[in-house]
Amino acid sequence: MTSFKPLALVYLVLVCFFSCKTDSNSTVTEDTTSPYADFVTQMTSQGIPTGNILVYENGEVVFKSSNGLRSINPMDSLDLNSQFRLASVSKQFTGMAIMKLKEAGQLDYDQKVNTILPEFPYDNISVRQLLHHVSGLTDYERLMAMHWTPEDSTKTYLLGNDEVLKEFYRVGPELDFQPGERWEYSNTGYLVLATIIEKISGQHLSDFFKEHIFDPVGMTNTTLYKYQEGADPNMPNRVFGYETALNQKDNKLNDYHFLNAVRGDGGVYSTLQDLYKWNMALANYTIISKDYLDEAWTSGKTNDGEYTGYGFGWFLEYNPGEPKVVSHSGGWVGFATFLHNEVEDKSGFIVLTNNSAETYANVMSAMGSIREGKPFELRKPSIKNTVAEHIFTEDIDKAIAHYKDLKANHADDYNFDESELNILGYGLINENRVDDALKIFKLNVDMYPDSANPYDSYADALILKGDSLKALENYKTCFAMDSTLQYAKDKAEALEVALKK
Repeated sequence: MTSFKPLALVYLVLVCFFSCKTDSNSTVTEDTTSPYADFVTQMTSQGIPTGNILVYENGEVVFKSSNGLRSINPMDSLDLNSQFRLASVSKQFTGMAIMKLKEAGQLDYDQKVNTILPEFPYDNISVRQLLHHVSGLTDYERLMAMHWTPEDSTKTYLLGNDEVLKEFYRVGPELDFQPGERWEYSNTGYLVLATIIEKISGQHLSDFFKEHIFDPVGMTNTTLYKYQEGADPNMPNRVFGYETALNQKDNKLNDYHFLNAVRGDGGVYSTLQDLYKWNMALANYTIISKDYLDEAWTSGKTNDGEYTGYGFGWFLEYNPGEPKVVSHSGGWVGFATFLHNEVEDKSGFIVLTNNSAETYANVMSAMGSIREGKPFELRKPSIKNTVAEHIFTEDIDKAIAHYKDLKANHADDYNFDESELNILGYGLINENRVDDALKIFKLNVDMYPDSANPYDSYADALILKGDSLKALENYKTCFAMDSTLQYAKDKAEALEVALKK
């Protein structure tokens, strides 16, 4: 998860206006001079969905739009009441729940986790260190991928905190680093925080959120959702994640993951209007006192005194003495989201998308430019999509030749970021085209030999082809180049153990 870079505090003076619904299902302002409306109109005219966007200035909503698909089966459009999965934007609600317990005198930020959860296997991690992402806990997604195997491969599984922690305790992984040694974004930490909340309160996290946060703020369309795969008559406005198929022609669902029931690090669904209410409740200090939020919005530190730029569920986009600006991004299955809150000016914006981040970068880039008073520019088209189309219409070798030609002669016309080929490679694996994926990952290594991550991805494909020795070599190369990529070290060690058997 990455945070959005700080935005300059330059605000546009926009008049209040009404909105109208267009034939393309995009709600735009009647004031055609609004740069936000201009951006959405340009994107819509090219058939590019922008999801749901809300902008507010000085406490007043100045722009709202809704453009895209809520569901692909059956086909249905987004509207302003659509409920999106927030992914990691949910973490601020977990942080607030911990603050509420502190306010009630039921916990202390600096108490050790194992004084609350006796089975927790580490005796040197505090609640505050979980909040600040400096605990050293290993990533639960990686741990589950490496150690959990479904008993029945034909069954659809949905695992939550209890199942993940059971596996976590069984495996007993070493800490990635000693608590406070460094900052490392940790979904595991917020899963543990959710379990702490439930243990102390005696309530399921969904009930605690509703009673202590959502209802007091008036967030009537926000819930920690009990996930189900299909349509839910009890939640008709729920949004489903989707993506463009690798062939660049079809849409396919991207909504299910076997860890969708994990709570604390994600799982909340909400709407534009509810999130606006939330940001205003924070700015007006109506949900909890200013003293608590001041502490929550004070940067954590590592043991050597380095500021981390993260609070109790928010990235902090300001320095001491400057106006408070807090934000968070989210990304999970098909959803990419962002919540930005300029607390003291009571201004901010909300971006909610569900098309697997295919247009998220364009939207975020435009929001940043417009709020800085600069003209927005649409991002360059993805080289991944162009190469994928050629793989499906021609073959892998012709597609690679096309890639090299474009990189040599049209480098300024496409996004050639390293991640493009990486994403394509894993997409090909998901399509059971391992041979093609192997060639794409090898191409990425050749194009970016000084970057560590392509070696890890190449090794993943080599494993699938049965070339364990070469895979081990590439995992080790990855970790040697970048010692923060713990996953490469873990995979190398596991592979070495397997090879010795």
